[in-house]
Amino acid sequence: MPIDPRDKLDISDANRVPDESSDARESNESNGPNQKFLSVLFRCCNTYGRLYVNMERSHYEGRCPKCGSKTKARIGRGGTDQRIFETG
Repeated sequence: MPIDPRDKLDISDANRVPDESSDARESNESNGPNQKFLSVLFRCCNTYGRLYVNMERSHYEGRCPKCGSKTKARIGRGGTDQRIFETG
């Protein structure tokens, strides 16, 4: 049975308490439906997930939704327009 990506919930920041700095407000404002992400097939568990832009805006970061394995992709010049990748 194929996995429906709408069945996944990213809770990696669920216990994080945001401070009142401008960086925290800016990152919270970007958590809406237009937040940039990459789709990733995690080969370790044969499941799909998402990588989101980190606070420094230097990488896309995320974890396998099943086993929690971390992965990241650098953001830089000369990149790609590809939005779906495979990892570990």
